[in-house]
Amino acid sequence: MELKIKIKHQTGSKSGQIEEFAPNAGDVKMGRGNRCLIQYDPDIDDMVSREHAAISVDSQDAETFWIEDFNSSNGLFVNGKQVRGKTKIYAGDVVQLGAKGPTFIFDLDPRPESHIKKTQVVDVPPVKATTVHKTGVPAGQTPPQPQTEKHGVGKETVQRMVLQERKKAKTNTLFIAAGILLLVVAGGIGIMRMIKGIPEPDPVLPIDYKLIKDEINKGAPKTPTQIAEENSDKVIFIEFAWKLIHAPTGDDLGHLLMKVNVNGEERLLGAFTRTSQGIEPCLVTRSSNIGGGFRQIGSMGTGSGFVVAPDGFILTNRHVVASWLAPYDFPGDIFPGVLLDDNGKIIPNALITKEMVSSWVPAAAYNINNDNAFKVVEGVNLYVDVTFARNDLRIPAKVSRISNKHDVAMIKIDIPSVLPIVELYDNYNTIKTGNDVTVMGYPGLSPSQFTAVQSQDYFNRNPQLVRVPVPTLSQGNIGRLIKGSTQTATGEYYSVMGDSYQLTINSTGPGNSGGPLFDDYGRVIGIYNSGNQMMTFAVPIKYGLELMGIDPVIESR
Repeated sequence: MELKIKIKHQTGSKSGQIEEFAPNAGDVKMGRGNRCLIQYDPDIDDMVSREHAAISVDSQDAETFWIEDFNSSNGLFVNGKQVRGKTKIYAGDVVQLGAKGPTFIFDLDPRPESHIKKTQVVDVPPVKATTVHKTGVPAGQTPPQPQTEKHGVGKETVQRMVLQERKKAKTNTLFIAAGILLLVVAGGIGIMRMIKGIPEPDPVLPIDYKLIKDEINKGAPKTPTQIAEENSDKVIFIEFAWKLIHAPTGDDLGHLLMKVNVNGEERLLGAFTRTSQGIEPCLVTRSSNIGGGFRQIGSMGTGSGFVVAPDGFILTNRHVVASWLAPYDFPGDIFPGVLLDDNGKIIPNALITKEMVSSWVPAAAYNINNDNAFKVVEGVNLYVDVTFARNDLRIPAKVSRISNKHDVAMIKIDIPSVLPIVELYDNYNTIKTGNDVTVMGYPGLSPSQFTAVQSQDYFNRNPQLVRVPVPTLSQGNIGRLIKGSTQTATGEYYSVMGDSYQLTINSTGPGNSGGPLFDDYGRVIGIYNSGNQMMTFAVPIKYGLELMGIDPVIESR
């Protein structure tokens, strides 16, 4: 069978396509120019140069292939490392044109034995339907850096500040008057009781002045339109990518793939093992040289969040910015998987389905390089980028704190502007089934909007087509209150969901994760975190408030 070069496009305008070329037909040139065999969209794939690179076969060895960078503007990367000039390339290698530009897998059909032994696959899984969401922007595209222009305080902002101060003064006056009235009434009643000899009544519980103040300040209920208008500039769009590494060495961790004959066809299937934690994938370090294929554990996707502090702190879901702490969505092409014994041999007729490992969490990996090695893995974010509504500038973010109780995390961006923030309201003890709620966020299924950005950079004149996120509003009510633990007369009951709000909102989708849940007064009472076509859920805001403080969990004596 004649050897063919196969280019499996993973991201960019050609995502999902497979192209084949005969090695003896000459160099396989790639770029945005008309003379390239692999031709990228000149508007969408703006990280790719006109003639970016080329793949060629060695003149002395028909099984040796080279890839060469043509001094491209944004660089050429193989398995995450930049290539300068010419380097060897093996079947299974991941090629990226430009930092965060479009990617493809280089493969050979049939794959020569020499390439199977030297497999260096770093297969970043395609966008997934649960925690991984398709963005509409070519995945991996380098986000523009935020401008550092300092913005002044406008007239409308000053007017709003004055109104807020007047409102506070009015409220304080009301409390003072109410306090004086209570003292006068209480004093008069006390004197009358002394004169008539009436005994004092039983003591009552103290008044919750905070609750009274919250009720006074909340004003009238707001329409969904008002909630959207007041908060759309506070709900942000998040893009992320991550991978799993071996903490002691910093080496990449991947899933071991075994070459198996299936109905006369050789396939690379996922290898699994049985541990005290259950069935989990056989993880190997990239440098372990264990025979078989290597598929990087990691993914990319999008989510939502909302600003909670004027200096750039943002609340979102833990599974958005620390995905290695959530169940992993294995790519479907590695199944049915094979089960290995303690010696690394395939157990006949022991097939592993995707459902059997659907609850595996990467951070809890137990088996590495065919040995038990608990708690030596670590997740690393390759990037976490934040974009504000109707804006085209990506802002790098850092993970600030991660909850150890619930699906909540806090990230931080650094920009000189003072940011508008949402109003947080912890109503965990008073919320009721049937209360109206509104969710805002960026579901991946919503139609994307783009803007053409004309570069003013002398060193890079290439225009860019950038996605501009626009938040989506979804309305419903609290369908059910789920308590993590409930004490009753017959005992204590626990929920597998923990403390959660079940919602009657089904118009959300992947990408909404981390968005705010508003009550009908426009206050954030929860964080949307999961759902399907049947039902959706949110985390009570009290878990977000915990990340914003340093309250002790053990009392001092």
